[in-house]
This record gives sequence, structure tokens and C-alpha cells, in this order.
Amino acid sequence: MAARFLSAEWAERVTEAVRDHPGFGAAVEDIEFSVQFEIDEVPDGAAGRYYLDVADDDASLAIGTLGQADLTVRTDYATAAAISQGTLKIQSAFFSGKLAISGNVAKLLLNQRALDHLADAVSGLEVEY
Repeated sequence: MAARFLSAEWAERVTEAVRDHPGFGAAVEDIEFSVQFEIDEVPDGAAGRYYLDVADDDASLAIGTLGQADLTVRTDYATAAAISQGTLKIQSAFFSGKLAISGNVAKLLLNQRALDHLADAVSGLEVEY
């Protein structure tokens, strides 16, 4: 059964997928970073905030707001859904102005490999948009 995008169940499934993905585990070895995602124009009152927290060779994705994230990614629901579905790359969304990034951008660049593996890890999840 598909998990609703931006639901607690979706966040749990993403966390499980990244923990089970060998490429992601290798990519986050000995690094720490956190990303706060802020999604505007979310339909049906779903949560518009979630975060990825990587520390101690582990990662988790959770609904809500992280107190002190390294960087913040802000976009609208349609763009976030397209990125989640794999039909739009984060870099393309950024350069086309559909996505804004603030905070420690250098940390994002240093950990791009981990984010690429994150996309691979979740590509097989059944998600309802």
C-alpha cells in the first residue's frame, strides 16, 4: 500500500529505505549534516515541513521542524513531488528558480553524494501524491 507523500508513514518508509540502502550508508559514513525542507502549497493540510538528519553513520527523515538545521530547502508542493518521483532533479529545480536553498550551502555540496543515494534509495517506494 502506498504511503501519502509528506505523511508520518511516508517519513518512516523513507528512513527505512535509506537505512537499508548500501550506497547511502557508505555515503554518510563519518559525516553529519541536517536539511530542513519547507514545502508550500501543500494540498489536504498535509505537513509542509520535514527534515533529514544524518549523524553517527545513520540517517532519519521525520515530519516537523529541526531546531538547528545546516541548511533549509524551500519549494512548492508540485516541485517537491516531482523531485520525490524522480522526474525533476534538485539541481534543475534550483537553477530554474523553483527551489531555494539557504544556510551552509558548502555542506550541501560536500554531501551531494549522500543526497544522490537518498534519491536512489527511495525510488522504489510506493507513494501517493
